[in-house]
Amino acid sequence: MLLALIACKGEDEVQYARFNGDDDVLVVEVGVSDLLDPVETVLTSSTNEVEVGLAWVDPGGGPVGTDHGVVVQVYDVYQSEIDRVTVRARSPGRGEDEYALTQDSADEGVWKINLTSVGAEGESRSDELQVLLWVARGTAEEDAG
Repeated sequence: MLLALIACKGEDEVQYARFNGDDDVLVVEVGVSDLLDPVETVLTSSTNEVEVGLAWVDPGGGPVGTDHGVVVQVYDVYQSEIDRVTVRARSPGRGEDEYALTQDSADEGVWKINLTSVGAEGESRSDELQVLLWVARGTAEEDAG
């Protein structure tokens, strides 16, 4: 009986497919003494051939404990296709976490999150923030039907 319950649990969950390329990454310097200029990258389609938006983080680096604003701007022509935006943070020696961005109420192409860098005193590293654009593909139940 337990096996049947586990199998049915995810049928109503929305399934997502990646929209953008794997190379859409921002690098943030953690543990530097000064706040650094914003870092920006162009977001591309799944084949990396078509520009679909921009992403930036401000500041682009700073001391441990710095708040970093991550903003994604999806170009107008692609805004209606994007249902979810996340950022996957990779930090040397600290692993990987994924965070959902919040869509702006006045502009459906703008997504934002604030992340705070953490670390030990004197620690210095380069963290990667991979920007992931997602398209809803229905639920598992709809896919099966």
